[in-house]
Amino acid sequence: MAALTSRMSRLMISSRFTSIPASVASTISPNVERLGWRGISTHISLNASTVLPCTITSQNSSVFRCLSSMITVRNTGDIGATSSLAPILTQEEAENFAAFAHANRHQKVKPFIIKRRVNALKTYIGNERDIRHSPWRMNLVCQFAAGQTVPEALKQLMFTQKMAAPLVAKVIRRTANLADIRHGLQPSQLEVAECFATHGSHLKRIKIMGRGRSGKKRRRFSHIRLVLREIDFPTKILQAETVNQKRRWLGRLAVAREDYEKARIEKDELAELEEQAAKLEVEARKKREDEEEKNQS
Repeated sequence: MAALTSRMSRLMISSRFTSIPASVASTISPNVERLGWRGISTHISLNASTVLPCTITSQNSSVFRCLSSMITVRNTGDIGATSSLAPILTQEEAENFAAFAHANRHQKVKPFIIKRRVNALKTYIGNERDIRHSPWRMNLVCQFAAGQTVPEALKQLMFTQKMAAPLVAKVIRRTANLADIRHGLQPSQLEVAECFATHGSHLKRIKIMGRGRSGKKRRRFSHIRLVLREIDFPTKILQAETVNQKRRWLGRLAVAREDYEKARIEKDELAELEEQAAKLEVEARKKREDEEEKNQS
C-alpha cells in the first residue's frame, strides 16, 4: 500500500498528454490489448506517434518507465477473469494499474468494453425451490447478499437476524463449491451477481371469518435464484472512483491470490497422493497375480 500511495502521489502531480515514440508504443499497445482495454482512452492509438494520458513532462523519468510497464501481464497458466481475458494481476501489477487508472480517472471507458468483458466471465447458477417462506420476506434477506463478494455476503448473512438467512448462506456455499469443482475458483474470486426470490406454488386454504363467513388465504412458497460470477479485478479497480475503493479491491485481490495458491498446493498434494495410491494398487495386483501363478504351478 505504501508503494501505491507513493506512486499515486507522483502520478497525480499533473494531467498532461505526452507524445510517445513508436518504439515505446509497440511495447505498451500489446499489453493494453491483452488486458482487453483497447478503448480505455480515446487518446490511445497504435500509430507511429501514439498519444497516452500521462502525468509527466520527460520521457526519460522513472514515472514514465513505470507507466510503460504498469499494464504488463504475465502470460502464464494462472487463473483469471477467463482464459481468454487477462489473468489475475500480481500485487505489483495491480498497484501499477490502480495508479494508472486513478491518474486517468477523467477518461471514461466505453460501455461496450465493460459489457464484453462481463459477458466473457464464468458464471455459476444456484437455486433453492419450494421454500416455505414468503417471497417478499425472502427478498429482504437476499438483498443483503446481492452485489457483494462471496466472503462479504456470508459475513452479512451471519449477522442477519432473519429466519431465512442460514438458508441463503447455504445456497451461496453450495454454488461456490460448484465453482471450485468445475474451474478451481475460490470464494474470494466470486461475487454475487444476482440473488432474488420469486413466487412458488402457493397452497390455498380456507380462512374462517366472523358471522359464518369464510375467505381464502394462501400458504406462500418461494424460489431462490442465485448467480455467482467471477470477479474481474482490473475492471473493479478501474471503476473504483476513490483511492480507498481501489485499496479495498487491491486487498481483495491479494486475498484471492493467496487463496488460489493455497488451493493449488492442496490439489497438487492430493494428485500426488492419488498417484502414489494408484502405484501401490498396481504393485499389489501384480503380487497377487504372481502368487496365483505360483500356486497353480
